[in-house]
Amino acid sequence: MVASVWVLTGRAVFTTSKAINDWKEKSLWKNREVHFTKFGKSDYETLKSYLAVILENREYLGFKYIAVERAKTNRSIEETILKLHEHMLIRGAAHEVDNGRIDLPREMEVTVDEEQSLDSFVISDLRDRVGESYKNKFNDKLKLISLETASSKNSPLIQLSDVIAGAIGRILNHDGERNFKDDMADLVVQMLDLKLDEGNIDGLDSAARFNV
Repeated sequence: MVASVWVLTGRAVFTTSKAINDWKEKSLWKNREVHFTKFGKSDYETLKSYLAVILENREYLGFKYIAVERAKTNRSIEETILKLHEHMLIRGAAHEVDNGRIDLPREMEVTVDEEQSLDSFVISDLRDRVGESYKNKFNDKLKLISLETASSKNSPLIQLSDVIAGAIGRILNHDGERNFKDDMADLVVQMLDLKLDEGNIDGLDSAARFNV
């Protein structure tokens, strides 16, 4: 599972991150990172308040996720994660352009969570492959000028993508008894208006999903 937050401008990255950080300083989450796996029973109302801040900046943001059912792929975890990121960046960019969210020509910067099993060699390969795909698909009018990793600790937007991934993963994969985590997952999906319909992805397995 890879979830992503697409931000329209560099200025919007700053304003949205600042809004989240300013809210966080006054919240019960002041001294913690925001990760879905760390949510407890008492976090529901705080999560709702957090998502309200995201909604205030929703016009600048796009949310996308891509997932593949591990039991139906023969790829290694590392290769699967690489392919998910590659398809996310290629199909995500096409969606942004096709729906008029971004105009061309355009330069794009990408930041990936450094904890997602992507070492420097893989990142370099991913940067080259996605950059070449953009050149061919968009007639050299969309340029990937940077693709770097960063710690989620220093990035409110990486933490937001983790919350989205955790919520969707919970809904798609949890078969046990329902508890507070399911309520939180539903809250994230409902407030951010995330779609969970399945779609096919060329080059990945039939169980893969891509949603925007």
